[in-house]
Amino acid sequence: MLEWSEEVPIILNFSYPMSRQTSTMTISLPEDLKQFAIKRSRTAHFGTPSDYIRGLIREDVKRLEEERLEDELLKGLRSGKGIPMTKDAWKRMRAEAAQIIKSKRP
Repeated sequence: MLEWSEEVPIILNFSYPMSRQTSTMTISLPEDLKQFAIKRSRTAHFGTPSDYIRGLIREDVKRLEEERLEDELLKGLRSGKGIPMTKDAWKRMRAEAAQIIKSKRP
């Protein structure tokens, strides 16, 4: 087993699955933004303004996930001297990670 000097967080769900089941949320927009959303949904090949807004939210979620990953990578780079990784070490680490992920799933 590999030994780490500090706890290594495992990101179980880096991408969040988006449910196909929908619910309603009412938002208030100034008329010019409402018209923009309607026009943009047509010109950007979205079916409806709701599809356009959902797309914007998904892009924001993706951006936040990328920021989180970058923060974790930078934290790793700043954590000190690394350890040499061999093919066998990678194999063991993948197996350990798979076990951890498997044990966390319902």
